[in-house]
Amino acid sequence: MEISNKKRTRRIKRIFNLVVVFLLLVALFFVWKENNAGALIAGGVLVLFVVGFQFVNMNYVYYSSEGGKLLVRYYPVVSLFGKEYNAIEFDKHLLYSAKVKKVLLFSDLYLSIRTSKGIAEYPEVSLAGLSREEIQAIQHDLTEILQLVR
Repeated sequence: MEISNKKRTRRIKRIFNLVVVFLLLVALFFVWKENNAGALIAGGVLVLFVVGFQFVNMNYVYYSSEGGKLLVRYYPVVSLFGKEYNAIEFDKHLLYSAKVKKVLLFSDLYLSIRTSKGIAEYPEVSLAGLSREEIQAIQHDLTEILQLVR
């Protein structure tokens, strides 16, 4: 099974950029009109919007369980300090546990594998950029893989 949220994240990034430009223009308009209170409020809203978006940690996610390997590639849609490209790849038979935890409105993927030295846990992957159906499909696929492995 293959899942990619490339189109959706592209649209989310465009909306983010448009909102940032709009808020910046509003702040500049208030500066031009010498309305300091309006400029501060617009600037504060802009900063809160950007920080909030960073907190959500929306990722581009590519999930593939084709063949004998499980592959998850992800990177942040919007990053202030450069993009960190990450990938998780391992043989399916090494999968020890897989959980999708929902915190507030956002879901995270937690994966653990068996190694020769014990159990290794990968860092969580934010699934906030995926639709509910895509998250459920990933959960179902991982459940099937775990049933085959055990």
